[in-house]
Amino acid sequence: MNKNLLRGLLLIFLVILINGCIRGYTPDIVLKKDGQPCISIPTDEDFFLRKKEFDISYLYVFQAGVGELWNKDYSDSEKPYYVKNQQCLYFNYRFQTNISYSIGFFSTEKGNDEAQKSTNKNWTRYMRIIKKPDGTLQLLLDAEARDYS
Repeated sequence: MNKNLLRGLLLIFLVILINGCIRGYTPDIVLKKDGQPCISIPTDEDFFLRKKEFDISYLYVFQAGVGELWNKDYSDSEKPYYVKNQQCLYFNYRFQTNISYSIGFFSTEKGNDEAQKSTNKNWTRYMRIIKKPDGTLQLLLDAEARDYS
């Protein structure tokens, strides 16, 4: 077989492998009564309802064209930050209306070897809170949040 063809196939295989390993996960986001988002790990992450906990290592808020607005790093903290699925994560950031945000965090299942890559997850999502003409707030997610004008 041609060496260039083998190299090309190997490159394609590596790209597929890397994309599979760095897959992003989608957190749940709902609007609370105070107009701020509740960002959480979805229910289906605890499929067998074992009430497992997740170790949160890093949270961030990003705005396109501006950069990172806020972050909190728990990776070297003496007090780990554990949450259960559907529990609101503590983003110490006041989200404003009509701004498109990219939020995210990194989690590992508590009790698992953190070197075990299958339990390390990168959670990201786009969101925007808009004020409707009647004064109520509405949460837009993903493409709807990015494309709103």
